[in-house]
Amino acid sequence: MEEQVKEEKKEKKKKSKENAEVEALKQQVLDLQTKLMYQQAELINYRKRTDERIEDLLKYKNEDLLEDLTGMIENMKRAASVKVESDESKKIQTGIMMVNNQFNDILKKYGVVEIEALGLPFDPNYMEAMMIENDKDKPDEIVTAVLETGYKYKDRVLKHAKVRVNKNEEKKGND
Repeated sequence: MEEQVKEEKKEKKKKSKENAEVEALKQQVLDLQTKLMYQQAELINYRKRTDERIEDLLKYKNEDLLEDLTGMIENMKRAASVKVESDESKKIQTGIMMVNNQFNDILKKYGVVEIEALGLPFDPNYMEAMMIENDKDKPDEIVTAVLETGYKYKDRVLKHAKVRVNKNEEKKGND
């Protein structure tokens, strides 16, 4: 009988050890399943980020070229605004204006628009203040002159407008 009790105890220890091993294996399986779910979620997020980057690259693929064209257009505007007197010079100026208009049409076709600034409140998101004017007859923080036209490409600023801004400052001094 004593042997039978010993056998039962051995059997219980063995089953207890097996149960502990089974529980440890179950926990290990749960841990691995959790890690797998995290890895799958990470892969899905990576794919989404990659797709967004590719979409962004495709959306703005012409940005550098269009920015270079805006500089050329500014120079053509300056050339077209030069005061001319001879008929030959007027013909050349008309040709420059026609080419300038063609380039503006191309820019519009690709989603580039001029940033409106003259007479509007200064907006640092779209404008760069190059000069400050102190004219008490004009409102404070109003753009009084556009020195260089700014451009937006789709929903981004391609080139900030360079402007002169009115700043009404009270002169403080001991009079």
